[in-house]
Amino acid sequence: MLCALLGVPLGIVACLARPALTRGVVMLMVWATCEPMKVGINFFSREFYRANTRGFEVTLADLCALILFGYMLLKPKVFPMRWNPPLAWPTRFYLLVGLVSWSLVGPSLPVPTEALRVPYDLFEVGLYPLFELFKILRGYLLFWVILNYVRDEKGARDILWGIGITVLYMGYLTLSSRYLDGIHRVKATLGHPNSLATYMAMMGSFCFAFCLQSRKWILSMLWGGLAVVCTVCVILTISRGGLASLLVGIWLNAMILLPRHLNLKNIALLLLGIVLAGALLAAAMDTLAGRFVGEQDAASDMAYRGKYNDQARLMASDHGFGVGLGNFSATSWHRYAAQVDPDLPPGTPAHNNWYLTLGELGWPGVVALALLWLRYFGLALPFYVRARKDLLSTLGLAGCTSIIVNHIQSLVQLGYRQTPLFSMTMIFMGLGVAVWYRRRTDRETGPVQAMGI
Repeated sequence: MLCALLGVPLGIVACLARPALTRGVVMLMVWATCEPMKVGINFFSREFYRANTRGFEVTLADLCALILFGYMLLKPKVFPMRWNPPLAWPTRFYLLVGLVSWSLVGPSLPVPTEALRVPYDLFEVGLYPLFELFKILRGYLLFWVILNYVRDEKGARDILWGIGITVLYMGYLTLSSRYLDGIHRVKATLGHPNSLATYMAMMGSFCFAFCLQSRKWILSMLWGGLAVVCTVCVILTISRGGLASLLVGIWLNAMILLPRHLNLKNIALLLLGIVLAGALLAAAMDTLAGRFVGEQDAASDMAYRGKYNDQARLMASDHGFGVGLGNFSATSWHRYAAQVDPDLPPGTPAHNNWYLTLGELGWPGVVALALLWLRYFGLALPFYVRARKDLLSTLGLAGCTSIIVNHIQSLVQLGYRQTPLFSMTMIFMGLGVAVWYRRRTDRETGPVQAMGI
């Protein structure tokens, strides 16, 4: 609270006195997404409750966003505000559904005696949705700050530097966890190996795009090296979905960007990357094989997770607006796990985000979420078919691919409902909308510039 009340105003004043400091604030904001515990606090924390958001979270990324918001607000000539961006109304509709769902939840539910790890007497189903709604508002702030900050290639490079620093930092933590601390499935700062895998798969596909887009060998090598770091991190998490989604992201960027930037440099780097990726996979094959075909095969794992989806269907059938954001675990304990399968361990949220939304917000929530994503992809997918080679267009395309990577993981492992992944998703969405604004401005001013005015 002291940082928010003193640090944010002081940060705004510092940026006004020396505008170059805003670049450091942007980079710090991006980096802070990978350290949810070290640079964040949960107020009214319910850490023993099983949900993606367990308190009113405030992180360093939020404080950086507030500093940038205040700075841009006081610089209207440099940053004329885009108060009502294209995703504003879909976000409001999603929030409205969440509020209606929250208003319909009943009284707190008693905690069963068999829930030994929950040191509470009641599941506070009226409180948990507020955690999620607050997170959505924080995410929208990140999105809004990015789309207003990135207006040219200078602002875009600040984001790129922030992502590069974050990748190196996470690479160091991942390698030290595996080879110094001896952790078998690395999770670093993100709480679970699958979360780390998704985060680094998003970053890896993003970095690979700029390996192809960069004109200079040294920059391509830099971004290619960052993509390799991300790949190593994903391999060390031994995450099936993370590795598959990373490969999809790299393949998608290669199919779109290689024809646009077809030259000897990129062909050589692509061949080198294939050889290096093959060597990395061969070196890790024993561990990966044990995960993919040992322990629990993918088919039986998906069938098991399908039982959580069955709970979501029952929740939606009993509650028109779902059981409330964040209330899946409580209602699973109270009723729905036993209905689906008496032997099913209760309390685990559905891993598929669409089914999780169905259970917590009902069909209105699914529709609201679909409208939000349809609006975003309607803006971003043209980056794939308009063969522009500039930095900003590649930025919008790379961000969209990273979001697709996250969507793949969100079908099997919570994905963007987790705060670090949600925050990076909002940043990538902000980049896409910022590039869309720039393209629209170029179209509007193009004829005037052509006339020499």
